[in-house]
Amino acid sequence: MRAGSALVLCVCGVVAAVWGPRAQAAVPEPVKDALITGRVESTFLLNEQLNPFNINTNTKSGVVTLTGSVDDPTSRQLAEDLARSVTGVVDVVNQIEVVETPPGARPRRSFSQQVRDKSISASIRSRLLYHKQFSGLKIDVKTEYGRVTLAGVVRSEAEKAAIADIAATTRGVERVSNLLTVAAKESLAPMDAAGRDFADEWVEKRVETALLMNRHVTLSSLNVEVNDGLCILTGLVDSPVQKDLVGAIALSVQGVEKVQNDIRVEGPPVELEPLVPEETAP
Repeated sequence: MRAGSALVLCVCGVVAAVWGPRAQAAVPEPVKDALITGRVESTFLLNEQLNPFNINTNTKSGVVTLTGSVDDPTSRQLAEDLARSVTGVVDVVNQIEVVETPPGARPRRSFSQQVRDKSISASIRSRLLYHKQFSGLKIDVKTEYGRVTLAGVVRSEAEKAAIADIAATTRGVERVSNLLTVAAKESLAPMDAAGRDFADEWVEKRVETALLMNRHVTLSSLNVEVNDGLCILTGLVDSPVQKDLVGAIALSVQGVEKVQNDIRVEGPPVELEPLVPEETAP
């Protein structure tokens, strides 16, 4: 449940006590919608069959839009029915995704393999720090069995290629998946740029929090960057359903005007069996 839900409920009580039934018509539309959202979320919270942290609620002119994910079609329908039962709801748009099986765990690596992989990622990050042209970039580096995945947003194709080359030439790297997205920022006056960067960072944190709260999403395998209302998603997921789910969650967050979903669908990597020499006949 969002942190603002408790506040919405308090506002609801104050409005009811101060204005009373006769003044309901004078309540501004945004306030009415906020009260409806709070009622719907509270209803989900009190229901033992639903996990409210996986469902996002937005209301506009009394129309409630539900996004997020549940484990089965029954829970999806239950969420819609509960929302429709709330006072003030005009209609319900149910965009909840059904993810029937949680994403499978990736193969468990041995301790020594984990150490090797973490060392490779650290080496790549260290090498990137030596290059001033990459300062200010949020590059995510993940390594599994020597296979490196790069995610994030860069300013040009040249930067994308250069970062991939640095990763590929790092000791221990077997393969590089370059998921970096090119999105050049517009040049703005210093004050305007500072204000937009602050707003973008605030929206980024809201998107990351929404993804973190959803049990069908692994935030550690994703990268989120917001540029002037455009949310750019990169990283890896195990299925198309997860990719669409991440995009829908991001789009439901306040401040996100458009989503560029550059996430790549790639199943869990398979641990390679060591080669065993064939026995030769005497």
